[in-house]
Amino acid sequence: MDTADATLLARPRAPDLIPGYRLETLIGRGGMGEVYRATQLSLGRTVAIKLLSTDLAKDDASVARFDKEAAALAALSHPNIVAILDKGRAAETYFLVMEHIDGCSLRQVMRSPTTLDTGASLRAAIQICRAMEYAHGRGVIHRDLKPENILFDEQAGGIPKVSDFGLAAFTDKDTPSRFHLTESHMAMGTFAYMAPEQRVDARKADHRADIYSLGVILYELLVGELPIGSVEPPSRHRLGLDKQVDIVVARCLKSTPEQRYQSAAELIADLEPVVPVSSTRPRREMGWVEQLGLLGKRVLQTATRAASVAIVLAALIVLGVSAIRAKSQRSIQKMAGEQIVAEFITRGVATAEGRQDGSELRKTVTIGQGLDRISMLAYGRALQFDRGTLQFAVAPKDSPVGRAVPDLTDIEGRAVRAEADVETEALAGTPWARAKRFVLSEEAHPRAAVLLVGTPGRYAAVVLSGRGDPVSFEWALGDRRGVTLGSFSAPNNRMRLELSVDADGELRAYASSGKDRRLIGEPMALGSHWRKSFGEMPISTLGCIEGACRFRNIRYEVEREPKVIPPVPQSPPRLPEPKKQVASNRPASKVTRPKHTAVKAKVKKPLHSKAR
Repeated sequence: MDTADATLLARPRAPDLIPGYRLETLIGRGGMGEVYRATQLSLGRTVAIKLLSTDLAKDDASVARFDKEAAALAALSHPNIVAILDKGRAAETYFLVMEHIDGCSLRQVMRSPTTLDTGASLRAAIQICRAMEYAHGRGVIHRDLKPENILFDEQAGGIPKVSDFGLAAFTDKDTPSRFHLTESHMAMGTFAYMAPEQRVDARKADHRADIYSLGVILYELLVGELPIGSVEPPSRHRLGLDKQVDIVVARCLKSTPEQRYQSAAELIADLEPVVPVSSTRPRREMGWVEQLGLLGKRVLQTATRAASVAIVLAALIVLGVSAIRAKSQRSIQKMAGEQIVAEFITRGVATAEGRQDGSELRKTVTIGQGLDRISMLAYGRALQFDRGTLQFAVAPKDSPVGRAVPDLTDIEGRAVRAEADVETEALAGTPWARAKRFVLSEEAHPRAAVLLVGTPGRYAAVVLSGRGDPVSFEWALGDRRGVTLGSFSAPNNRMRLELSVDADGELRAYASSGKDRRLIGEPMALGSHWRKSFGEMPISTLGCIEGACRFRNIRYEVEREPKVIPPVPQSPPRLPEPKKQVASNRPASKVTRPKHTAVKAKVKKPLHSKAR
């Protein structure tokens, strides 16, 4: 359950919506519903009430999952697990009543300027492990352990408490069947903290998936970033950390459950010896003899430092570098795509050879070969174009991050595709850059990416790492953000990267080497109105972080909406109009009939007339 912002106003809710409780303020919200701070009227104490959202209350599966969270909390009673007090239904509203935790979440602590020191981080981790050891012993698997679901109880001395058992699973075969909700081959949880087997099929994941999540949380607590790709030991990032912690973290993050700790008790046994013990005993006052001896040691140390100015300067430099490293380690590294789409100073325009083909159904832009001239807008770093290759130049004053965007118009369509042959190379850089990386304990990590970028902050990217890490697929589309790692890396730091969104809104990322073309992760369904996720029609973008990045055979394709020509209506055949009769006062004329001339037959007279 995500904690609400301090400025978030409570939504209008009737104070007496739940009998016996008065709702006061909205303090959190998540996928299942909202959490309110409330007062239990019978005892006058502050509690937290979780309400199932109105839409989910109509879904039987969601109601059963809500009941499952209550059953999981009811089965657990531990100082490091949030306790449930009541559950029920008022009219059409399902609710859970839990103890109110007045502190912030572990995520908020990690983002604050004053993060936990090594000792406090390890002590918090060991208490979270004890909570999971207890839950696993009662047959409950959390399956969604992450910093957002760990709250610090300030009234109880700042101890961490695990919350949000909405995705919990039960290992007890006698558990009612309505609580076994996960379907086969379904991934449930938060991707960055999920064990590999949980990403494939959450139903088959057991308690060792929680141990993997504990390893991710412990690594992020100590290093300040998620363990993505080839993971370095935490002791390289946190000065003075016992190397035994490196062994514990590495074993928790093993890809197969059989290689991890088989129980939280084994994890605690290895981690507990390196956790510093906090003591509340008052400090003992030193006698004058001890104070005199301490003063003598300080005088001797001062005289020794004064005798060698070089040693003093060296000590100051070492202390300064250590302080800068310790401060820089607190910042959480952004995703590659997030760094590339950030605002940078425009570095000019590079003109590239290419070709633009357009028709009523498709527009294709090819950069690298052709007779057309295509303008590329450069941000952060300058661009160079030479013999079909687009390359980000390396200059001492340049930003380590560069972005190139083709200057195109008329790109609206129902489907889009962007692809390019990508190559990365790590460069030694200037002496100043090498000294800066040494001071900040940074490793040159060249990365190149092909992106589809919409409105500011909304993008999808496929990223090639220059140090052998797997190819990754990243996205930041409003509330939907995440990263998926491929199961393969680029041979010789070269690969063809491809992003596409089809007319049905399926977002896919591919990487290919030769004839081997592979899908990275699973397609993301954005729906037929997928352009709303990007904010506008996305444009093909090329990005580079550190080192040299080269792009060849760049292609951007937009499939247009087919134009529907309405049929021309055919008019019925015209019939001859009847002649109009004109009224007249004249009498109707008589019909004259043709006169037939009477032909008189000639009677022949006899030749001999009568004689009289």
